[in-house]
Amino acid sequence: MRTNRAEVSVVDALAETLVALGVEYAFGVTGGAIAPFCAAIKDSPIKLVHFRHESGAAFAALEASIASRRPVVVFCTTGPGLTNAITGMQACRSEGGTVIFVSGATGSAQRGRSAFQETSAQTTGLFRDSTLFHYTCLLDGPSELAPAAARLAEGAARPGGFVALLGLSLAVQTAPLERPLPSRLLSRVVPSCSAEVIDECVRLLSSGTFAVWVGFGARAAARPIRELVLRTGARVMCSSRGKGIFPEDDPQFLGVTGAGGHASVETYMTGDPPDRVLVLGTRLGEWTSFWAPELVPPLGLVHVDVDPTVFGSAYPLANTLGVASDIGAFVDALLDAWPSDAARFSTNAGSPVRETLEPQRGHSVRPSYLMQSIQRTFVDDSDAILVADVGNSLSLAAHYLRFQEPARLRLSTGFASMGHGTTGVLGASLVRGKAAAIVGDGAMLMANEISTAVAHELDAVWIVLNDARYGMIEEGMRSIGWEPFDTVIPRADFVGIARAMGADGVRVQSEWELEAALRQALEVRGPFVVDVILDTSELAPALKRTKSLLAQGLGARG
Repeated sequence: MRTNRAEVSVVDALAETLVALGVEYAFGVTGGAIAPFCAAIKDSPIKLVHFRHESGAAFAALEASIASRRPVVVFCTTGPGLTNAITGMQACRSEGGTVIFVSGATGSAQRGRSAFQETSAQTTGLFRDSTLFHYTCLLDGPSELAPAAARLAEGAARPGGFVALLGLSLAVQTAPLERPLPSRLLSRVVPSCSAEVIDECVRLLSSGTFAVWVGFGARAAARPIRELVLRTGARVMCSSRGKGIFPEDDPQFLGVTGAGGHASVETYMTGDPPDRVLVLGTRLGEWTSFWAPELVPPLGLVHVDVDPTVFGSAYPLANTLGVASDIGAFVDALLDAWPSDAARFSTNAGSPVRETLEPQRGHSVRPSYLMQSIQRTFVDDSDAILVADVGNSLSLAAHYLRFQEPARLRLSTGFASMGHGTTGVLGASLVRGKAAAIVGDGAMLMANEISTAVAHELDAVWIVLNDARYGMIEEGMRSIGWEPFDTVIPRADFVGIARAMGADGVRVQSEWELEAALRQALEVRGPFVVDVILDTSELAPALKRTKSLLAQGLGARG
């Protein structure tokens, strides 16, 4: 606690810097070694949200950052407080979040002396050169805050995300600032490309036919992308994270690629493919493309991204023109330069087939029928954010749910940690209000923050695919010729767990009662669990993942 209110400490100045950067939320688990920083945050306009585990705080921070398009803080104490959050921080880096991680640290005088929960460059290695963080700094004195603040300001303005780690000992946290920080923080110019590059792209794309492949990095450019498609007649496919950037009910939409993808994409690209594909804001990683050669047309790719390191990484042999640019700025410039007399081409390629299912009798729910009911309630009749956890939940959501606007479905197809959705839903709920996580029972048992949601009265919903097993693991093992083992788990009562923590919920064992339960979850205030007993006879659409594993050398067992 500060004894001299007129004296500005390092953590006071850091809190003011974070407010100036647009931070609205700080998530974490406090402790003695980070208490002064947490106190400074409590005294600031930033909302401090105390979690039950650091990994949950990190996943929630990622989703809050993406939903709000602002930087979010994660805080923790020394030792295991820091290392507990690392999985979530890797997800932040992989998913393009803007997250500033502030950790307690062992003071310079105590380092190397077996301090309790010692945290230093020597013990964790995280404060040395790191591929996990864009920037790390172990502050050893007040004078080091000014350059650190400048780096945070520069990083927070990056369009592709930024993950930083600051380590603060107690002595540094409470030390008085020797001189005030600059009143103006640094900013960064959005990357753009030259007129010559735009002209070359126009020449390549207008000289034949092309399709557009959109990913999560293009979510802020939905308007110009839709105009480009309307003007040119190009067909559109998207990654599972890019759903809704182009309306999925539009006749120009081909379908989803990769995880949970649609056969209509493969049919088009192997039947009468376009000459080129314009790739906007996706790395084309395994779960977006499964590196399928048929997704690269004869004349190659025009690939646009803010990160130039992605060009050629997924398809090193493809003829690729890489353009390092903000996606919206690029498409706007492309439209301005597009020839008025350029032909608008058309194709007979089909869109994904949408089947309407009727409820069946029985004591379990088909996954496809569950997705159809989620579509009717949480997608069509609300503006809720949905977060699907890794596993069958992800492939089902990508395959069956349809969106007409971007960023309403959040998936992790890069680092893809179990528990991302079960805890990340809290960050989405804090920013957007009603949010729902579509999760497996294994992920829900691994990590959830129901107690935190109760404490902060969040409108978070967990829709649990309760099949008493690790579904994707079991189906994947069987599909590549292995007899599954250790995939069955005791069936849990997630409504009972929720009520024990102060929340509420309902168990669903029949398709006839499913939609009413989902509407109850949509309308109720506060955290709520819908525990769905799942029909295990219907497999999730994950065949492409199986083929990818086999291609990587997992030979089938006969």
